[in-house]
Amino acid sequence: MTLDDLTLPDSLVWTDEFNFNQMAQETERSLTGGLLVQEGAKQFGRPITLSENWLDRATLDALVTKEGLATTPMTLVLADGREFAVIFDRTRGPAIEATPVHRLATAANVPTWKYQVTLRLLTVEPPPEPEE
Repeated sequence: MTLDDLTLPDSLVWTDEFNFNQMAQETERSLTGGLLVQEGAKQFGRPITLSENWLDRATLDALVTKEGLATTPMTLVLADGREFAVIFDRTRGPAIEATPVHRLATAANVPTWKYQVTLRLLTVEPPPEPEE
C-alpha cells in the first residue's frame, strides 16, 4: 500500500469502506403535500479511514510532514491495487491520530518505535494528466 511516495503496511484496514452512500439525495414537500425527491451520484468526497495497524515512527513523521503541507491530491494505492486520488480529511477530527504502542519518553528518538495509527483521507478529483 502506498500514499504517494510513502510505503504503508498492506495490513492497514479501510474501516469505513461500506459506510458511505453512493448517491446524494434531497427531499422536500411540494405545496400539495407530495414528496419531491432529487438524487444524483456522488462524484468524490468518499471517506477513507485506514486503521487497525501499527506504523513506525519514521513513517509517521513523514506522514505528519505531508499532512502539514497545503492540500494537494495524493495517490493512494491499496494492497488490492485500487487507486484513489485523496487529500487528508481534517473535517472528521485529526487527519492523523497516533498513539505509541508502548509508552516511553524517548520514543521520539527511535525511528522504529511503533504507533497505533488512524489516517483519515477523502477522495477528490484526480489531477489532470500532464500533456505530452
